Amino acid sequence: MTQESGRIGERVASNESVQEQFSSRAHRYKTSHVHASGEDLTWIVSEASLQGHERVLDVGTGAGHTAFALAEGAWTVTGIDLTAKMVENATQLAADRGLRNVQFVVGDAVHMPFPDQVFDVVTCRFAAHHFVDADASIREMSRVLKPGGMVLMVDHIAPADVALDAYVNRIDWLRDPSHVREWTAEEWHERFRTAGIATQVAREWDLHMEVSWWLEQAATDEQRRLEIDRMFREADEQTRRTFSIAFGERGEPRSFALKCALFKGRRA
Repeated sequence: MTQESGRIGERVASNESVQEQFSSRAHRYKTSHVHASGEDLTWIVSEASLQGHERVLDVGTGAGHTAFALAEGAWTVTGIDLTAKMVENATQLAADRGLRNVQFVVGDAVHMPFPDQVFDVVTCRFAAHHFVDADASIREMSRVLKPGGMVLMVDHIAPADVALDAYVNRIDWLRDPSHVREWTAEEWHERFRTAGIATQVAREWDLHMEVSWWLEQAATDEQRRLEIDRMFREADEQTRRTFSIAFGERGEPRSFALKCALFKGRRA
């Protein structure tokens, strides 16, 4: 998708920048509370309504937490991630937990090494804002999904307001240069429709983040931290309210909230 109506477009990114960002920090995602737990994991399992015979694919699986949550109800779960170190960690965690119906592979969401129409459910959690080519990635999810199969995707979303969209994408990119874009809900709906999947937003919520932890998780450098600090401090009232920006006793940014959504859809 290109820039339209004043809205910012994708950041310039590459698979190499994503791999560089996550290879050296993969161990942090094994215990990250945002990724290892959260109500959204429960919501994904509930919406999937697995009966024990399904083949499930988790795209951008990271340390495998979504795959683990679905493993109990599925026949098999496959996790795919671009970063080899992430796959290594997920494989080790699965072995530690004694999960025998879960496997992990290294691969690109744009060119997944699976046949057409093989999975009953495809999930993707907190990974899509890193997709270098989101359109191609969604087409690929549709390709490997059986007719009538379900897709469940959780990600941060940008507000419909152009200025608020630009604000959250700027701070996320400053925090992590491999960030491509937080898309609006309507942009995701359009992308899924084009790929033959009718979607709805099953849940929306605010994901509250402690600023210090959020920056440490991405190992953000000092110059970028200072710019983020400035943006939090100089945010207008609408921006502070939208993202629940809170400050400590000394005026330092303490916490804020990312807007999130769970998209649910079925392949035509």
